[in-house]
Amino acid sequence: MKSCSFVRGSATLVVQMIAQKTRYALRSLLFLAEERDGSPVQLARIAETQRVPPKYLELIMLDLKRSGLVKSARGPKGGYRLARPPEEISFGEIVRSMEGPIALVSCASVNFYAPCGDCQDEATCAIRRAFAILRDQSTSVLDSISLAEGAGWEQRLG
Repeated sequence: MKSCSFVRGSATLVVQMIAQKTRYALRSLLFLAEERDGSPVQLARIAETQRVPPKYLELIMLDLKRSGLVKSARGPKGGYRLARPPEEISFGEIVRSMEGPIALVSCASVNFYAPCGDCQDEATCAIRRAFAILRDQSTSVLDSISLAEGAGWEQRLG
């Protein structure tokens, strides 16, 4: 993830932004979700329509395959397709598969917990508590949005 700082008054808020790799993964999976018949789509077609460098997309699709989000088929009619119906794949699952934790601080992560090491008492740490609330709300939203819903928001070009 990439960080971005916003200054408001005298306070600075640091927000983690998803990596371009994750954006490309989301774009590619949304494209596959729009393929109604579920037949494999060639990597070159995904790369061209989604404006993703083909070599980079190959690596992304391998990560998505390892995560169980896509399946691949070889041959002239081969390509990539979703491993499950788009209604069963959430934005949260995709982000976690590409980025790891959604929590912005390691001590607030559910799946990737690590102590931050700079607070006196983790149980009463205001920073941990605030970011745990943010994590819960973020994951709730991302987990509630399916690829099918996201694909419905897209407007297909050509």
